[in-house]
Amino acid sequence: MTWLSACSLLLLLLASASVSDGAVDVDTVPRLIGTVALELPAFVDIHESQDQSLPYIDRLTLYISTFNPFAFLKNDPVYFMRSPGRHLYNLTNWPITQLAKSAVWPNSPDELPSGVVPGYEGVIWSSGFLVPTKTKGKLELFNMNAADPTKTAINIASEDTKDYAYHRVLWKDMDGDGDMDAVTARFHNANKEQSFAWMENPGKAVNGWTQHEIYKDGPDVSFRNVQLVSGGVAMDCFLSAELWHLRTAIYCIRTGANGGWDNPDNIQMRVIDDTVGQAFDLLVEDFNNDGRVDLLLTAFNNSRHAMTGNVFVYEMPDDLFEGEWVRHVIADNFQPAKGNNKMSPGAPQTFYPTEAYRNEMVNSKPRRKWIAVSGDDDGQAYVLRPASDASDDWRPYEKSVIVNSGGETVGTMAVGDMDGDGYTDIILSGYSANKLFVFTYKPE
Repeated sequence: MTWLSACSLLLLLLASASVSDGAVDVDTVPRLIGTVALELPAFVDIHESQDQSLPYIDRLTLYISTFNPFAFLKNDPVYFMRSPGRHLYNLTNWPITQLAKSAVWPNSPDELPSGVVPGYEGVIWSSGFLVPTKTKGKLELFNMNAADPTKTAINIASEDTKDYAYHRVLWKDMDGDGDMDAVTARFHNANKEQSFAWMENPGKAVNGWTQHEIYKDGPDVSFRNVQLVSGGVAMDCFLSAELWHLRTAIYCIRTGANGGWDNPDNIQMRVIDDTVGQAFDLLVEDFNNDGRVDLLLTAFNNSRHAMTGNVFVYEMPDDLFEGEWVRHVIADNFQPAKGNNKMSPGAPQTFYPTEAYRNEMVNSKPRRKWIAVSGDDDGQAYVLRPASDASDDWRPYEKSVIVNSGGETVGTMAVGDMDGDGYTDIILSGYSANKLFVFTYKPE
């Protein structure tokens, strides 16, 4: 072999190692394993315990909320099932256990990490909505490490002076005392009054935490916290999807500002986009692998001449408050069922279909993540697959239906590798169909 041919071969090998069309071939739509009967499943999620002494498959717990708008003056049950990965392929007699029936209209079961409250690890369950008799929500902590978790409920919002409906909790040290406080979005009096607030962690498992309002008439349902830089200044920011305000917005303080979030003068706010209609949910991640986080928003344009749902991604500017938030439509034409107060799409989640796909590099970069999104009131669930892995390619994603539930409304999806076999699994709540749909990317 000549020196020239050896160099050519070496260059060819290097090119093939770093430039790839993608050797891992994965079907866009996961395989349906089957269904499990359950009345009115709405929000579902899986959380992983931090107890490393347990096998991975036993560290996971599935949580399921249900609500009945016609069961006036009655509480709605919430459920859990340990080790869902052990039951993926045996859907008869799933060991689903009622955790509580102590709140009206339970919403998202958010994670309660170990150490937030001494002795507790598990879930914080928000509740309440605008339906009459279902307006008084709670924020209930449950200790899933207890011998009987059903007896551990603590309502940290028991000091409410109004009927607030709650939808999300994030944990963040808001007062600099070293423990994690509960940050939440809520609304009162149907949709007439919004309140973005945090509840001060007292360092013990008690009801009724001291409440602090961050921003009146701000985030009402969904929000995310992220550390950003604007004009060279480090900022602590919340991005919001504001359902009742028909907008997405950003709220920031300078990192380390005196008085932090307790000083209203510290807060800078900007409306990012008020043309989206009903903003439902959001994610803050690097969607195109260019090293910068982006904002993903699901929203339903409820103007008379539109009436269609969209998934947007916004590229963040260097100056968060003066720069342009460049908007890309990555999926559109979501059509909810006919009727009042119907919308689509709903909650999004990013994922990789397999571990091999996650680890594959294309042009020396990871592949873009896929997005699972609930159709909400169109009764379907979807996978959005990037048109390419190139960082500058913002063409609409490939939009594929995972399942048509056969009912008018579907809830959220629990997404993750539940049995540790390297393949992503999905549990979808078929609200109107009264069943859970179970999927996997593992081939038969």
